[in-house]
Amino acid sequence: MAVAGCNKDPLYTPASTNSTQMLGFGLERTQSNPNLNRYYDGMIVGDTAVRLTVDYGTDITSLEPTLIAYADSVFPKGKQNFTNPVKYTVWAKGKSATYTVSIKVSTIQQPVIQTIVSGSSHVMALKNDGTLWAAGDNSYGQLGLGDYSSHNTMTQVPVYDVAKVYTGDCATVVILKDGTAWATGNQYGQLGLGNTFTVVNFVRQPFLDDASQIAVTFGEIIALKPDGTLWGAGKNNFQVLAQGDKTVKSSFVKIPITDVKQISATTWDVMAQKTNGELWGWGYNFLGELGLGDSTMRGTPVKIPVVANIKKMFCGANNSFLLDDARQVWAVGNNNAGQLGFGDQGKHQSFAVVPFFNGKGISEIQNPSACAMFKDGAGNIWGVGANFSGQFGLGTAVTLPYLTPIQINGSVQALSARLNTAFVLKTDGTLWGCGANPSGVLNINSTSTYSPIQLLK
Repeated sequence: MAVAGCNKDPLYTPASTNSTQMLGFGLERTQSNPNLNRYYDGMIVGDTAVRLTVDYGTDITSLEPTLIAYADSVFPKGKQNFTNPVKYTVWAKGKSATYTVSIKVSTIQQPVIQTIVSGSSHVMALKNDGTLWAAGDNSYGQLGLGDYSSHNTMTQVPVYDVAKVYTGDCATVVILKDGTAWATGNQYGQLGLGNTFTVVNFVRQPFLDDASQIAVTFGEIIALKPDGTLWGAGKNNFQVLAQGDKTVKSSFVKIPITDVKQISATTWDVMAQKTNGELWGWGYNFLGELGLGDSTMRGTPVKIPVVANIKKMFCGANNSFLLDDARQVWAVGNNNAGQLGFGDQGKHQSFAVVPFFNGKGISEIQNPSACAMFKDGAGNIWGVGANFSGQFGLGTAVTLPYLTPIQINGSVQALSARLNTAFVLKTDGTLWGCGANPSGVLNINSTSTYSPIQLLK
């Protein structure tokens, strides 16, 4: 297992696996550490350092850590005072390596969730103390927990001082407060590391340090750079990377479009808005979700005919929504369950305004497979389309779809939804979920729940 280090120098070379490598560093409640409230897993940042943040008020003057290393010996042993960084030396086969362990005590007494994101079967929550928590499917190592096991409770991820988090179905990227980018889950080479070797812990990806926006699709990562260029890596089977072929790209390649100011991408489609306001799209377009009037796949960026001044784009599972400067909602694509909100189940392959939302001040849209959810300016959530798995949280599931949007929740700060599961961050800082329960993401012993349940606070 190779672990990359934290260094923004472009000449940085990741550490290689060796017998003096520290594989794990943790703090757990034991007889030696009776005052710890819970287990803390350290973030190993290459062959030189370990960093860790403990809860507010934790005494770090006398702690005995648990170290994992395939080595002959490790020094020092026993309890240590971590008020200042402590150096640990690992010896093996006549060689040694020294790690500097830095433990920081959080200055936030009661951290709250500030961001939620989700993939098809997992959810991640970022707290204002820089800690990241995750639950659900981990088949590709996308949770960054060091394994491939699904986690049916919200578990702290060993990465600290997180400022931003982006996730998709098979990979996750975080930007730390120091500006460095880290990523996990590399099933299709989407981390841009030059290979398709699976990664189950967060590793450095310096190429993404200066990304102004990142989108994680089913099998790709797409990054917008400050100069308006767009770059991508990964599976590319629907020409999502616009390289004229469908082959895997395990290093970041330049996508042929310039002057981009924002992007939206999920599953197999990408939309980009240029600085002049133009919208461009490419990818699968199987059900007309690019708004080009047809269902033909596009392997290169194509201009989308929209006349309004668009402020936000929301690519979804075979459909897309736009918000213009008047907060009108525009929709296109898959509508088999009435999920576009037009009141019908007909085909829509060109963008049109959804009259229902006029005047409601919509600010956020989530559009998974067969439904759509909208957050208005007052913190209310509206749902339309299929509720087969109870993802609307109404206490029941119905076989017939809702063709007219209905209000389903209030006092919501943020929402995230993929496939048949929905998550909301309430204004009191608590995370709730409902709907399908793939990989135990909702921490229940059934396949789904029709009423919201609290997952984290």
